[in-house]
Amino acid sequence: MLSKLLRQILGRGLASTVRKCVEKGTGQVFAVKIVDVSTERQSQNEAERLLNETISEVNLLRQLADHPSIISIHDFYQAPTFLFAVFEMAPRGELFELLNKSVTVSEKKARRLMRQLFDGVAFMHEKLIVHRDLKLENILCIDEERIIISDFGFATQLKPGQRLTELLGTPGYLAPEILRCQMYEDTDGYGLEVDDWALGVILYTLLAGYAPFYNRRQLIMLRMIQEAKYDLHSEQWSHITDEAKDLIKNIFVVDVSKRFNALQCLQHPWMVGVSKEIAAEAVKKRDFRRIWRRSIHLARFFIRLTNIKNLKVLVDRDLLKQRPFRDREIRHLSEAAVFSVYGHWVNRGYYYSRDLLFANRPRPRYQNPEVQMVAA
Repeated sequence: MLSKLLRQILGRGLASTVRKCVEKGTGQVFAVKIVDVSTERQSQNEAERLLNETISEVNLLRQLADHPSIISIHDFYQAPTFLFAVFEMAPRGELFELLNKSVTVSEKKARRLMRQLFDGVAFMHEKLIVHRDLKLENILCIDEERIIISDFGFATQLKPGQRLTELLGTPGYLAPEILRCQMYEDTDGYGLEVDDWALGVILYTLLAGYAPFYNRRQLIMLRMIQEAKYDLHSEQWSHITDEAKDLIKNIFVVDVSKRFNALQCLQHPWMVGVSKEIAAEAVKKRDFRRIWRRSIHLARFFIRLTNIKNLKVLVDRDLLKQRPFRDREIRHLSEAAVFSVYGHWVNRGYYYSRDLLFANRPRPRYQNPEVQMVAA
């Protein structure tokens, strides 16, 4: 650890701290996660659990090394009372923060982001590794185009045919089969498919700006997840293409045998961006006069497009009072203003939802993610 110089704090957890660090030899910047495994502030069992979870996370990441959509681990050090895991640095922070600034993203950008996530999850699933906590906060931005999957604390590697039953994850991203494990004893458990469901939640949130399954009454929210009840018909979805909606419908399927996995999502028409190519007519004879006319018409066309884009459209005041969110631009401006002013109020902890900005009652807080959820 002497080869690295620790700098400012990037984040804190219950028993860990993430700091920026610089490698002295190369000057390369990394993020180091420092985990306290001493027994001064925690019991022996808790210290051993943290030790085992951190070592398991490091081992899983080493199996996933060199994939561009998964955070890479640079080094790992183990001391008697602390663990040091050195990770790739993500200068742009969380995808959560990016979405808080822009509220929604365009379909083109959402497609670029989701292609990386689907590709990374497909690579994980090939090795039978399930993440179990995919969410906006655990997606980090390297730059404007590249994102990576991080935080493999809940991840585990399955044996062939193995099913899980533990309640782990974030409620808004939980798949129906995880909830069934907590309600019924005769369930088959869950597997890799829970990550595909969580990716659907991320895609929905990127396009709409809010979570697909949220209600201030937690029991209703859990019922919405179990029945896959979500909205694709509100005004926020009026400008979204049918192909994007179709992909979401194929992900939010309660029956895991019919739910799209990451590979199937990559092959979906919305992800592939298939469009009919119009074959250019072969030019038998060069007619420079015709080419010149077409160039003039094309230039005029682009000038008109620019003028239309910059044209200020007047909005009827009475109509605006009755339906203020009917106009897409006004809706986006108002939502962006809300999140820029009150976005810091959103708790990015275990029970997170962007819709909480519009809730008028506090949520229950649970310290242990293994505790079963109770209706508010």
